[in-house]
Amino acid sequence: MSHIKYPTDFTGQTTLFLAMKKKIDADGADSPLLGMLAQNKIVLAKDAIKCGKAMNNNILFLEAKSNSESLIQKRKTLMKPIMKHLRGSFQFLKKLYATNFKNLCDWGGDITTSGKIKYPSGTQERVNLFMTMKAKNDSYTTSPSPLLPYLTENDIDLEIDATNGATAITKDLNATSAKANSEVYRQRRDKCFAKSLADTNKIGAFLMTLFTENTKALCEYGFEIVDTVKIAKERIIELGKQESRLAFRAKVGSSISNLGTKDLNVYKGKLIMGIPLLLKAGNDLILTKGYSIFSVNNPSTTDTGTFLFIPL
Repeated sequence: MSHIKYPTDFTGQTTLFLAMKKKIDADGADSPLLGMLAQNKIVLAKDAIKCGKAMNNNILFLEAKSNSESLIQKRKTLMKPIMKHLRGSFQFLKKLYATNFKNLCDWGGDITTSGKIKYPSGTQERVNLFMTMKAKNDSYTTSPSPLLPYLTENDIDLEIDATNGATAITKDLNATSAKANSEVYRQRRDKCFAKSLADTNKIGAFLMTLFTENTKALCEYGFEIVDTVKIAKERIIELGKQESRLAFRAKVGSSISNLGTKDLNVYKGKLIMGIPLLLKAGNDLILTKGYSIFSVNNPSTTDTGTFLFIPL
């Protein structure tokens, strides 16, 4: 059984539409689709115009998306050292205020009763927290800030961090705006291409009914045809002591595998009648003609039986 594998990405979908239209245009009056197109009120020339507009919107979508991703990366680069300095400073102050770590709140820190410092997730909120810490540090005008040893030892310039933080906020806002624009262009793209895509699928379905004996003919229209392969699913059957199971169906030439430790009896047909074939423990048995329907008996009075086969 064959079926069409439709592309799921926009570029693949537009490529298919244009290839399909090119083939239909080339066939002209000889196209077997003329009646179908008229019956379904499909005008490929109009679809092509919509497709062109959709492709233009896709270009704008990709540009805005790329811009947003670039700004996000730049924001992350700016914020990484800021957050490293912020976390390091708070950990230093937490150790400094070991007997009363709640003093960290004076620096803007949000700390639980168990001593865990919590940090916000947004860029604006993180920069705000940093600026609160910096303001507290800068408030020490007549005596050294208790944070000064850490800043000096680690060569941290809070002024540079403050400048980079402001830049990070701007890039974050611009990234959000670019992402919103990309979504607008994506929606416009999808809306423009919706009719062309629907018509492509209709034509593909019609061609599958037209070329039932030669589905590969659809490749001339740009469609990808794949053969559906039925996946064989193995089935494992357990048999109790002296239990019988009836009327299994399997393909002649396939095999039954005895997975147990005791021999099993395999009977031809739907009943436990006649002379059985012996399926020894750990062995396989090829089903010959007449055994497409078979039944199995476990003669053991001490052990359960288990076998595996591939049903029809």
